[in-house]
Amino acid sequence: MTFEQVKDEIITSLAAKRKVDVDELREELAAAGPEFPYASVWLVSAGARAARNLGIPIKDARKNKKAFKSVDALARFLLDLALRKAA
Repeated sequence: MTFEQVKDEIITSLAAKRKVDVDELREELAAAGPEFPYASVWLVSAGARAARNLGIPIKDARKNKKAFKSVDALARFLLDLALRKAA
């Protein structure tokens, strides 16, 4: 699993939740900033869905609130969890 795969899963989940086109959402996120900032309940929900789809447990996610401020931060957080699980 790579950072880009996790990021794509988050964006796909976010697009599904918002019922928007994935490519349009990707453009919107890129325009918002380099980290793809998205401070929203939508990102939390999409992150949980992406984690479930990728088989990544996200216990104690509340302790890592900063991970839910942008798509990139969330992707790094989930990838770190996946790598710890695999170890």
